[in-house]
Amino acid sequence: MQTGMGTSGNRKKRESRRARRKRVMRNRIILAAAAAALVILIIVLAVSCSKSETKTNRQKAAEQTAETAQESESADRRGEPETEESDEEETGQDASGRVYGSWDLDELSTEKVSCGFMPSNKNEDGVPNGIINFQQTYGKYNADFINDTSKKVIYLTMDEGFSNEQTADVLDILREKDVRVTFFCTMDFIEKRPDYIRRMLDEGHKIGDHSITHQSMPSLSRDEQQSEIMTVVDYMKENYDYDVMLFRFPYGHFSDECLALVNNLGLKSVFWSFAYDDYSSEQPDPDESLEWMMQCLHPGAIYLLHADSATNLALLPGLIDRVRAEGYEFGGVYPY
Repeated sequence: MQTGMGTSGNRKKRESRRARRKRVMRNRIILAAAAAALVILIIVLAVSCSKSETKTNRQKAAEQTAETAQESESADRRGEPETEESDEEETGQDASGRVYGSWDLDELSTEKVSCGFMPSNKNEDGVPNGIINFQQTYGKYNADFINDTSKKVIYLTMDEGFSNEQTADVLDILREKDVRVTFFCTMDFIEKRPDYIRRMLDEGHKIGDHSITHQSMPSLSRDEQQSEIMTVVDYMKENYDYDVMLFRFPYGHFSDECLALVNNLGLKSVFWSFAYDDYSSEQPDPDESLEWMMQCLHPGAIYLLHADSATNLALLPGLIDRVRAEGYEFGGVYPY
């Protein structure tokens, strides 16, 4: 009986040990599976974060690329180098306040147009209708044929070419009458008479660009036109530290392409609403010319006079006095 009971107890102990071993094995398997699942979860989360970060970086890179492309395209249209100043790129302005156009010159007409005298056909305010039409048609190129017609203000502008015998006396009269004007000067005049250029600037007048050689601009190539314009601009900047902002077309000949080129270079084109044949070798009578000027007086007028004209020298004091007597003011140097 004792032997049977001992054998039975030993068997129970062995079965108990086997059961424990099974439980331990099962627990180890469960723990291993849980560890494996945790590792897989960590890997999945890591991959997901990596993809999200990569997508975000790609989006940022795409946005930066798009912004760079827009800035580059804007700079290319203006023909200017790219700058870090976003405001300048958006407005097309430089430090001097010069505004650059962005015209596609290849799309514009090269047909020559001429700004003549056109004083006979006028509206009720005395403004030449032809000039109004020009302003409405070509003003988009930053070109002025007339100024504000709602005010009794006129602007005197004077062209300086290849002769300058009257200039000193003209400057004396302007100083005496306290009138400021804009002188549109050729390169020949600028180089030969630095004394006059300096005096004009010192006495508050403005210098405008009238080209190098005074040729009809539509007859020149685009590169030739740019040289005619920018040589004067660059010379004045280098020798006088002066920013030339205005350009006057020789003979008043222009085209859409010419106007757009001037605008793309950052200059305003200034024409006129009154001019007469004061450049003729046979100078017109001063009294008759003065009467004609007064008959053509109108608000916002831009008067073109040649400084080297004996007639203009003779009538200039009377013109200033009579214009003021009619209730008009002189606007001073022409605004950019």
